[in-house]
Amino acid sequence: MSNDSTAYVIYNDDVPHSKHYSWKQGHTKGFLFLDKSQGFWGIHSIPLFPPFPEEGYGYPPTGKQNAQMAICITFRYNQFAEIDKQLLCYNPNIYSCSIPDIFHPDLPNVQKLCVGSALPLIPWRHLSKLQSAQGENFLHFAKSRFFVDDIYVAWMAQQLQTDLLAESWQHDGQELPSNCSLQHHVYNINLIKTPWNSTFSSYYDHSKWCVSWRYEDQWTCIGDLNRAPQQAWRSGGFICTQNPYIYKALRHVIFHYHSCNNSRRWI
Repeated sequence: MSNDSTAYVIYNDDVPHSKHYSWKQGHTKGFLFLDKSQGFWGIHSIPLFPPFPEEGYGYPPTGKQNAQMAICITFRYNQFAEIDKQLLCYNPNIYSCSIPDIFHPDLPNVQKLCVGSALPLIPWRHLSKLQSAQGENFLHFAKSRFFVDDIYVAWMAQQLQTDLLAESWQHDGQELPSNCSLQHHVYNINLIKTPWNSTFSSYYDHSKWCVSWRYEDQWTCIGDLNRAPQQAWRSGGFICTQNPYIYKALRHVIFHYHSCNNSRRWI
């Protein structure tokens, strides 16, 4: 898969063919592939995915049991120096990688993460402005394990200056409640309704995303952290866009959510 002109990194806290689950590293799942011209960054919620490159492509059966989310964005090469800073905050569990020498000056943190060498001082959080190869703007929020708080409420909603409707896995029954303690609020989505009129609750949804409550704000964020107390201690992040098509697609599947007094609000 690799040669001297391409680099790649694959990371997941739940690795294919492994019984070991990474608690100390980021609650992060994704992959990078790039050359000196451009590349792509995939961010997703699927455990045990993707397979090791030498095994070819395959989708794990476990990824079919609950709803999942993935976004893949193409970036020009000059954007990967900024992504390199975000992955330092993530401290991801990398299980397959290749970073040839020609990439080391621009990707020093990814190179160290790849080989498992000592890392520089990890910032507690870092916000990056990114631009896709086609000129679309993104904000990327990366928090380290030292930022011990709910990323949705304490950072994203306040930074984006909008109330958020948040969808994340509520399987263990220990999710954080909707929160109105700061200027901008975060409400837990409770039920999704697909365009085919089927519904499912957040109990069965392993994806992690949020959208602005107000239509005019048009924010959508996709990432890898649940609204759960134990994940305040985990590193991870979200990539956010004001793409109207992505926003409408997700905003329109929300069926109802919990207000801060725990009453259900229908959309």
